[in-house]
Amino acid sequence: MAPIEVASRTHIGVSLLFHDPLARDTALPNLLAEVFPQSRPETRTALVNTASIQKFGTGQTMFRQGDSTPVALVMDGHVAIRRTSPDGRQLIVRIVRRGKLGAFFPINARPSAADLVALTPTPVALWAGPWFRSLARSDPGLAVDLLDHVLITYEEVVGRLDSLIYQDALRRVARILHLHADLFFADDPVLTRDYLPTLVGTSREMTGRVLRILEARSLVARVGRDRLRLLDPAGLAEAAADPEP
Repeated sequence: MAPIEVASRTHIGVSLLFHDPLARDTALPNLLAEVFPQSRPETRTALVNTASIQKFGTGQTMFRQGDSTPVALVMDGHVAIRRTSPDGRQLIVRIVRRGKLGAFFPINARPSAADLVALTPTPVALWAGPWFRSLARSDPGLAVDLLDHVLITYEEVVGRLDSLIYQDALRRVARILHLHADLFFADDPVLTRDYLPTLVGTSREMTGRVLRILEARSLVARVGRDRLRLLDPAGLAEAAADPEP
């Protein structure tokens, strides 16, 4: 499919596109009011009128590390922000849900710091970064909302880096399972065991050894080829907690 034109004539290539009038007329205005509560009503109207609403299938990459970053608002589903290190290792640094922006710095057409990958079928509203930045210049409320997003994202990423540097593998695995329990342990899980190495930042072999330890403690159980069952929520939360100083 040819690249899709969005606001300010910036082009973003995708594999699957849908135009949903109901999403544009109801779902998107309501979501924008939640995400940008300090913005002006006329700003949100402009965002509705210029949004490119696109739906991505599970596993599709919305944009890649190094691509020009659009402003991408997740309207439903779950999205992984996946970064590739210089030596080729991949790490999922965040999982983004409904109402979150899928970029670290979404206010200019700077190269993306990571891939944005759909974990589920996910509709996304897209705008060109420079055009969005021009709106923020004229609407201080929108600018403050964007700054809040950047600060929250920064805090989350710093927390992830701390866990990778200072926590042992068992605590890292337990923390990821505890943090994303609704995605790992649902009847129809979004995340399977295959995602653990890129979420935890360890090798597949190390992750497997840690899961065997958690099984021996009767905290979780492996089910089938790639699923997990939660046996002891309180015990998993304790294993994920930082030790007392």
